[in-house]
Amino acid sequence: KGAEEEKPESKAGAKEEKGAEEEKVRVGRVDSSALLKLDSDDQDFEQRAREKKWPHKIVSIRRTAKITKAGVLNSFSAFLIVGNRNGLIGHGKGKSNDAKKAVERAYTNAMGNLIAIELFDNHTIPHNIEHRFKKTKVNLYSGKQGTGIIANELVSTICNLAGIQNLKAKVHGVHHKRNTVKAVFEALELVYSVDEVKRTRGA
Repeated sequence: KGAEEEKPESKAGAKEEKGAEEEKVRVGRVDSSALLKLDSDDQDFEQRAREKKWPHKIVSIRRTAKITKAGVLNSFSAFLIVGNRNGLIGHGKGKSNDAKKAVERAYTNAMGNLIAIELFDNHTIPHNIEHRFKKTKVNLYSGKQGTGIIANELVSTICNLAGIQNLKAKVHGVHHKRNTVKAVFEALELVYSVDEVKRTRGA
């Protein structure tokens, strides 16, 4: 009988231990939804800070429609440029079923595609340059202080975001917006620094 009386006690003890373990699990468990909310809040704050630091300009937003049995499916493709107005610029594109998300993706891609521009006295490029991208050719000419930006609206926007204050530019051939941006970016990447220009001229 004594052995039989001990069995209920052992069962009760096991239940208490199990309950204690469950309580520990409950105490140690973290609310994932709260973490996601905090993470999203941090991302929103970082994005706002990034947008405040990095001005951007939307070059184009394209919409394509696909007809299916379920209806019409819209897709958006955004292309934009960003810059800190101090020698750093980038361009990127993003796609989504929502125009706003497409712009956000394009902005993120542009931030990951930054290039450094060589500036002379922090206001112009050190030398003239010519470059071709597909059927678009651009000529960039360094300008003296007070010249300003003498170029079309798109090239002027790129110069403004890059921190270039004095420059002349001409675009020849196909004036496709995306091709023009890529042609200007590639041309600016090929610009030599002041020291490199001196070395090439034997100074």
